[in-house]
Amino acid sequence: MKVLSTSLRIRLLILILLPLLIVAFSATFWRYMEARKTAENIFDRQLIMLCLAVSRDVAYSGGDSLSATTQNLFEQAAGGAIYYHVYGPDGSFVTGYSSPPVRDAAESLEHNIPFQFNARHLGRNVRAVSLAEPVIIGGISGVSVVTVWQELEPRQKFARNLALQAAFITALLVLTAASVVIFGVRLGLRPLGRLEAAIKTRSPSDIRPIERPVPIEARGIVSRLNILFQQLTEAQEARDRLISNAAHQLRNPVAAIHSMAQATLAAKSLSSSKDRAMELVAETRRTVRLTNQMLSLERLRGVNHSLHLADVNIAVRELTLRLAPKVLDRDFEFTVNVNKQALNAKFDPMLLNEAITNLVENALQHGGALLSEIIVSVTGSDGFVVIHVENDGDKIKQNEIEVCFDRFSQIGEHAGSGLGLAIVHEIAKIHKGEIRVATEPRMRFALSIPY
Repeated sequence: MKVLSTSLRIRLLILILLPLLIVAFSATFWRYMEARKTAENIFDRQLIMLCLAVSRDVAYSGGDSLSATTQNLFEQAAGGAIYYHVYGPDGSFVTGYSSPPVRDAAESLEHNIPFQFNARHLGRNVRAVSLAEPVIIGGISGVSVVTVWQELEPRQKFARNLALQAAFITALLVLTAASVVIFGVRLGLRPLGRLEAAIKTRSPSDIRPIERPVPIEARGIVSRLNILFQQLTEAQEARDRLISNAAHQLRNPVAAIHSMAQATLAAKSLSSSKDRAMELVAETRRTVRLTNQMLSLERLRGVNHSLHLADVNIAVRELTLRLAPKVLDRDFEFTVNVNKQALNAKFDPMLLNEAITNLVENALQHGGALLSEIIVSVTGSDGFVVIHVENDGDKIKQNEIEVCFDRFSQIGEHAGSGLGLAIVHEIAKIHKGEIRVATEPRMRFALSIPY
């Protein structure tokens, strides 16, 4: 139970936290990409602005110097130092650093349109902006090219810092959510733990229903457990009744066998001894049959029987062939009527054999002096295959019909073990069918099995 509870707790945590972690990771990655994109846009705009500012200052001053405003922009620029280079109209160096980053030769500049590119400069990755504008410097007119650049590492570091901040906040939120989830799962499963503890303290014989309050989600399990406990209680009570009844039922036959054995030993003549021995054998047979029937009842209970789809007509025909000698030896008529069409149903051939055998033997035992014929027939009706066993012998009284299928019920003048019809009733329940009895116009038992 503890292993199952732990497993359930782990499963719940995985089902809740795993999607949360996936969402958190995705959000962090998205935040990093957005931060990187934002940093690139900010720094690119800064480079373009400085490139335009240098280009205007060069045009106004003739390349002599940068304005104070532009110099302040360079000093306050974010993302590390920014460098610039200016080519004059004649292609000569005007101001700034002497060696600018070199763009791809295939990339041409359009006048007055900033051009952005990545390059390697002095062994480092840089981001650069070049701008070509017509100017007049030193009396020479032409196109001046201004290039402004900055190392990429600072902006990448900036993006990473933004991402780390976002990741930290996300991780904090995830940890908080995980703590809440773990606490909630533990709190939610606490009633199951208390239920486990309550069941654990019970003795093996304590199968009372569980009446403590449980969450709605666990009520189905508790309900099934209570049903199981109820079934176990009923089984235990039935077993206790069986043991009590068996002890009561076997007491007289065993006592009779003992008395007959003593009488056989005390017989003064061979003829008398033989008569006592025959009576002893007959009583022993009845006792053996009683014992076998009690064992049959126990065997029927609590066993999953295998039911197979087959033609009931064939099974009944084969069974009645084996029963015929027992009936005919007593000079009774024995008629078997099966259906011309196949009547298929799910049944256990051995159990069906036992049920019909008990019904026929019940007729032989309780039919009395009026008994002359036993009829076994098979019909199909309303989704059921019905096996009829009828006879023209003595009838069960109306007040005995309600109890005739009870265990150890004694019906009529010819009392038997009181288990034959009880076994038939159990077999009917196993097949999800029923056994019914009628007394008009003749004595009839009807065993129904669903298609």
